[in-house]
Amino acid sequence: MAERITYDGVMAARIDRLPLTKVQWQLAVLVEVTWGFIIFDTDGIGARLYPFVWRPNHVIDVVQYAVIQALQVGLGILLGVYIMSYIADRYGRRPAILTATLLGGICIWPFAYVTDFTWMVVLSILSTLGVGGIVATHSVYLSEMTSPEVRNRVLLTSQGVTALVAVGVNLLAYAWIPSNWQLFLWVSAAIEVVVLLPLLYWKLPESPRWLEAHGRHEEAEAVMALYERRCQAASPVPLPRPNLVPDQVGSAAGSSWTELFTDPVYRRRTWLLIFVWLLAYAGLIYGVGAFAAVYMVDHGATAHFVFLTIAVAYAAQFIAFQINARMGEDVERREVLLLMGLLFSVSWAVAWMVPNLWVIAGCYVFGRIGTGLFLFNLYNYTAVAYPTRIRSKAFAWTDGLGHLGAWAGVTLLGPLYAFGPDHLGWILWIIIPGALLPALLIRFGGILQNRAVLEQIST
Repeated sequence: MAERITYDGVMAARIDRLPLTKVQWQLAVLVEVTWGFIIFDTDGIGARLYPFVWRPNHVIDVVQYAVIQALQVGLGILLGVYIMSYIADRYGRRPAILTATLLGGICIWPFAYVTDFTWMVVLSILSTLGVGGIVATHSVYLSEMTSPEVRNRVLLTSQGVTALVAVGVNLLAYAWIPSNWQLFLWVSAAIEVVVLLPLLYWKLPESPRWLEAHGRHEEAEAVMALYERRCQAASPVPLPRPNLVPDQVGSAAGSSWTELFTDPVYRRRTWLLIFVWLLAYAGLIYGVGAFAAVYMVDHGATAHFVFLTIAVAYAAQFIAFQINARMGEDVERREVLLLMGLLFSVSWAVAWMVPNLWVIAGCYVFGRIGTGLFLFNLYNYTAVAYPTRIRSKAFAWTDGLGHLGAWAGVTLLGPLYAFGPDHLGWILWIIIPGALLPALLIRFGGILQNRAVLEQIST
């Protein structure tokens, strides 16, 4: 392995001494609202349209739906993660987020008109490139823009806003699916391209950590100076002096993705996270989402019942995010991940054992809390586990390869959903390998992260 060059990491030290102000909150909320609209409007759109548009109109069958869903949550996002991680590492975090937002909007509207299965397959891949992009960048960017004392609070509080976005999206679905489902797609695209993209272009600065790691010191100084002025204007006390000692930052020059597998410090983290993401995406993240609405419909739910239940679930998830955020750095992420895996598993076990529609709806709400907090805590855990010079590469290799689990796992769910009494095959899949195993792996194999300086914990 080539020797790494280090330098003072002035930008990292200056960021880590900044007090929490409305400036960080504005950046975080804007990025996470963008995540919310890209994910909930684009990611797995088939799961929203299949039970109420495609299945009743005999557009595709359940096996074809499983293929489309797997391509959307698997291959499309996998490609998006790798392409956008390359952009984020080579050209900056800001261009990657802007590109992801553009792709998320322009690639969803064709679903309003295409009914041929082959073209639906192609669109399933293209439509989720932007999803992969925002997945690969949002936690990376916000981790680099916040200090260790407030990082968990800022991340989780702002990420909780995504639940409110989900409430709004599902209320639109409640009103327009199936009666005006094409309008739903057009409005979704317009929000991303016409509203969010200009806001991001105007408000989002580049990460000074990234600029410094790539030797662009003059640009880093200009961006950092403006960031400091904005924070100082919003703070009643003078900024403290930066502490340069713990914030040594490795130069990105000569860094390579191979370091993730050759460096003994990173190799173990990388393989653990690959396995955790593989299992979680196939289970409590995408595995449950692929058939949760279908499961409720099979127990007598209408479209209005399903989308209202999902909206309620995300409202409850928002409250859970705020509780988790208030804990700040006092609770380890790996402990939260274990608890959320257990909550999800118990919820869906009860839903199967008591197949009453209202019980299923209640269990969906609690299961959704488990899924949401598991997903975002794992996002944040992954971003913080690596140094700036390889953070985006690490996200691509861990979260990116994890989407192969979504691809393969969701493909299997068509047959598994039909296996056993009351879809027992699907239930067992999402609970045992899909929730319990990844939760246990990260709890007993993961690293401690609370209150750690970003460049210390990741080196």
